[in-house]
Amino acid sequence: MDIKEFEAYIKELPVKLNKAVVQSLHQAAQETESRLSRIFKSEGRSEGVEWSPLKEAYLKWKIKKGFSEKKLHKTATLAQSFNSIVNETSAVVGTPVPYSVYHEFGTRKMPARPFMEPVFNTMVKRLENIFNKNLAEVF
Repeated sequence: MDIKEFEAYIKELPVKLNKAVVQSLHQAAQETESRLSRIFKSEGRSEGVEWSPLKEAYLKWKIKKGFSEKKLHKTATLAQSFNSIVNETSAVVGTPVPYSVYHEFGTRKMPARPFMEPVFNTMVKRLENIFNKNLAEVF
């Protein structure tokens, strides 16, 4: 590489770095949404969590009313509500469903069936790999 090529490389570097960061954020957000979908389909098992069983009376009521026997699948609203917002410096994944917090942390009458925390914990471990892959293309 001669000096002209090096100067051009240095000049383009900020744009390439920004593109790699934004691409990493999009990939992380997409993977997070995908993992959230899988955790609902597997009732927690896809992220190594075992959700508490439904109470017998509630399970019978769900079946009688024609709802799914699966945990957290009465209407599937929560399972289908996850979305992400990505900009140049951050990615936010969440749900607008107000009762999600009760399922995540539980209540006095309902056990916790966490979905966000297990996926978040997995993604914290995955972020380095996602960013390294995209940054490697810059260098």
